[in-house]
Parts: sequence; structure tokens; C-alpha cells
Amino acid sequence: MTIRCLRSLVGTGLLLPLLATAPGCGAGDPNAAALQTELARRERVTAAYRAELAGSLAAAEAGDAEAMLAVAQTYFTGRGVDVDHAEAARWYERAAEAGNAEAAYRLGLVFDYGVGATKDAPRAAAWYGRAAEAGHLKAQSQLASMLDLGRGVPHQAELAVRWYRAAAEQGDLAAQSALANKYALGDGVGTDPVEAVHWYAAAAKQGSAMDQYNLGFSYEQGSGVARDGFEAERWYRRAAEQGLVDAQFALGSLYAEAQGLQHDPIEAYKWFFIAAQSGSPGALRSLQALRPSLAVRDRNNAEDLARDWMARHADAAGPPGPAAP
Repeated sequence: MTIRCLRSLVGTGLLLPLLATAPGCGAGDPNAAALQTELARRERVTAAYRAELAGSLAAAEAGDAEAMLAVAQTYFTGRGVDVDHAEAARWYERAAEAGNAEAAYRLGLVFDYGVGATKDAPRAAAWYGRAAEAGHLKAQSQLASMLDLGRGVPHQAELAVRWYRAAAEQGDLAAQSALANKYALGDGVGTDPVEAVHWYAAAAKQGSAMDQYNLGFSYEQGSGVARDGFEAERWYRRAAEQGLVDAQFALGSLYAEAQGLQHDPIEAYKWFFIAAQSGSPGALRSLQALRPSLAVRDRNNAEDLARDWMARHADAAGPPGPAAP
């Protein structure tokens, strides 16, 4: 009997008696005993899921929107039943029509990605909108992105900013990052470097490397905040440690040019070397320009530091670029 066949019998009540009579599954066989124990556990779990589904179905048919959502989730994930995305979509819609914001958001995902229904960006946007109006964070962020890109709805930069802000104020990282860029570029809202820095900082504190870089750049340039080389170094370094090549290059430049920091050509060379190895043409040029001014011993020291960093941050390193000279 194949493993696939065995799995098909889980939940039918037929598998354990069949195993008890199968060759090689007699009493005293430790492997058979372990298998029977595991299958018995799975039978119990499956039975519990099915009982839970039966209860949810009864409540859903009585008009309980939360129960409708639970039924949809059961069919979507296949907890105790076969996965059925189309059936899940039908229950998401019933729950959404009954006013459940989470179901409206998930129905938006169904139409956005075509899982359980045909892809339909306008319908996705409509359901995201229903959920967004009810305060659903992820729906607000998704709707803002669709309005920003003109995907499924007409491009409306100002309305996109409204929804980015709603999601950003609830802590959505993607929305915070997008809103910061909107204020930095004046897209859909007046240019406001102070607001841009505020939202770059919010996203940076959540660990976004690109926003850490943008925050570092704001401190370096004094845009929206007082110029501060030490703060610029702090945020560039956090982004660089995550493998962001632009931040690695910027960090090298900061040390090379001593912008508010002590001039440190060895540290500059180290970061130029790291960024060049990740494919930054600018870092490679800066490395070549700095190279003649360093003693061989200092250059070797900087390269050793760079290689040690790359070995310790292999997961953060970018793809190999042109070899450093």
C-alpha cells in the first residue's frame, strides 16, 4: 500500500484496522506501533477539525459573519477537509457581505491574485476599499498601492496618500515607507522633508534597510532634520549591515570625506571594498581612487577587515561583483 493511499484513508476510520492486519505490522513491531500511534493522533485531529467545521457551518447558516469567515478559512487551508479555494471564496464573500472586514480583505486577495476566482483587479480594489473603510490595516495599504499605481482603479496620488497615511499610522511598514517617499518627492502631497524624515524614521525603526539608508541620507544632507554626521553614520551602518550596497558605499564615503566624523581611510576602504564586491561601480571607482594614498600595510588591513565582515555576513552580502583591485 502506498503512502499516498494511506494518507487518503486518514479520517475515514478504516486505516487503523487495515494496518493491524497488514504484513509486517503485527504486534511487537516498534515501527508499526509508532505509525499506528501517529495515525491515531491524526485521526483525532481530523475528527476535531471536522467537528469544528460542522459547528461553524451551523452558525454561519444562522447568519454569524465570524463563523462564515471560519468556514472560508477552513476550506482555504484544508483543515480537516480537502482544500477548496473556490468554496473558500464563496464563504469569504458571504462573510464580507455580512460586514466582516477581514473577509472583505481576504476576498480582495482572492480577486487580486486569482486564487479561488478569476483575477479581477477592479473587484479586488472594491473589496479592499470596503475593508479599508472599516479600518483594516492591510486593506488600507493594498488599496493605497493600487491607487498609487493605477492598478484596477484610476491613478489617484492624493487618495493614495490618504490611505498610506491611514495604514502608516497603524504601524504598517510598507505604508510608512511609501508615505515617506511621497513627502520627499511631493507626489500627491506637498513636498515636506520633515514629514519625510518622520516616516523614514518610523520605517527604519522597524528594520527597513532602504528607509534606514534614506534616513541616514537625510541626516547627511540636513534635509528635514539638522545635519548630523554621527546619526548619518548610525543609520547607514544599520542598512549596510543588512547588505544594502548603497548604504555600504555611502558609509565608505562618509569616512573618506570625514563629514562630521573623524577621517578614517581604512574604514572607508573597507566599506568601499565590501560595496565593490557586491557590484557597486561607484564604490569600485572610490576604492581605486583611495588605493594609492594608503600604505600597503593599511590597505591589507582594510581588506582583511572587509573579508572578515563578508564572511560573518554571508547572508547579507550582495551578489559577487567585479573583483576589487
